[in-house]
Amino acid sequence: MAATKPLRAAKLTLVGPERLAEALGQHQRYVRGTPGGARACLKFHDLAGRELSGRDLTGADLSGACLRGADLTDAELSGAILYGADLRGAILDRARLARADMRGVTLRGASLAHADLTGADLRDGVLVQNGEGEMLPSWAADPAIVSDACLLGARLYKAKLSRASLSNTDLRDADLRGCQLVGADLTGCAMDGCDLEGADLTDAVLKGSSLDGASLIGVDLSRANLEGASLLGTLLDGAALGGARMAGAILPRKLEGGRGALDAALAAHTQWVISGGKEGRRADFSDTDMSGADLGGAMLMAAILSRATLRGANLRAARLVLADLSGVDAREVDLSGADLRGGDLERARLHDALMAGARLSPFAVGGASPRVVPANLALARLSRADLTGAILDMARMAGADLSRTTLTGASMRDADLTAAKLVGANTAGLDYHGAELDRVVGLVRPAAA
Repeated sequence: MAATKPLRAAKLTLVGPERLAEALGQHQRYVRGTPGGARACLKFHDLAGRELSGRDLTGADLSGACLRGADLTDAELSGAILYGADLRGAILDRARLARADMRGVTLRGASLAHADLTGADLRDGVLVQNGEGEMLPSWAADPAIVSDACLLGARLYKAKLSRASLSNTDLRDADLRGCQLVGADLTGCAMDGCDLEGADLTDAVLKGSSLDGASLIGVDLSRANLEGASLLGTLLDGAALGGARMAGAILPRKLEGGRGALDAALAAHTQWVISGGKEGRRADFSDTDMSGADLGGAMLMAAILSRATLRGANLRAARLVLADLSGVDAREVDLSGADLRGGDLERARLHDALMAGARLSPFAVGGASPRVVPANLALARLSRADLTGAILDMARMAGADLSRTTLTGASMRDADLTAAKLVGANTAGLDYHGAELDRVVGLVRPAAA
């Protein structure tokens, strides 16, 4: 066989609508195992801008295909071969790409919001041609290009992305657990709230990226470039940082002045609340490390605690009405009996928190025509938390993780639990009358009488 050479511009085959419909129909029968079926082989076909939303393309061969601007919303592409495919600007929102071969793929500017790429392979890869013109895969250079794309809330569990280019990509709240990102370029990425637990980021470039509220527990960041990265409220337990470059990284600030300064700030805040903002000073503990602080019974109404580190702190019976607790690291915190009405706890990390009897119901703001402000726990992480008897009526809990949480006797009437996880939760006596339960996972509903 003649020596192979990298192919930079393969000739594409144009396909008409009738031929495409026939190929898709045969593939549908192939997937179902019915007579007349045939696996779709559309490699090196020009499918730019095609409407393929909701199509079942399980295991289809789309090697080197041009799918620029194609609509693949909700498409089933599990196990598909997309080796070297051009998906620039394509829409793949909620598409399923589990275990897909995406080596050398180009996804620049594509949208994959909430897509499932579990186990997908996006490592190096380029197509080559031999002396007879046959197209073959190769392990030559060219990593996958996923820059300027949207992977908001995408599932990339154990995906292979080593040396991939993901610069300026939106990875907020994405599941990147166990992901291989060795040498990957994540410059300027938005990664707030994403879960990277157990991922390998050795030699990765995260310069200027935002990792606020992200979980980097057990992550290997050896020799990684974190210069100018924001790490506020980031969980770094057990992370390997040997040789990592941290110049200019934004980290939680220490609470200066000790207990005396804290008491003074609380006194000034209490005065601010009582006077309606005319006296004293609003407490702003944002981005502050307050691990283990004793704030039991403290007046913190409308206080700012965003992205603060409150791990193990005592906030028992604290008054946190309308407080901003978004993105906090509040693992193992004691919020038993706390008043959190109308509070903002979006993306809060509340693993193992004690919240029995906590009030997270709406709060009315204003006079004659008050505005009702519900508590916001969207995308909050509350696994193993104790919410016995807690009041969460009308709470916004879309995407919240309540796995193995104790909800005995709690109330979630009219709450928004869209896509929330309650796997293993103790829901004995839980009142969720009128709650939005679309795509909720793990809720054991009582049998109909």
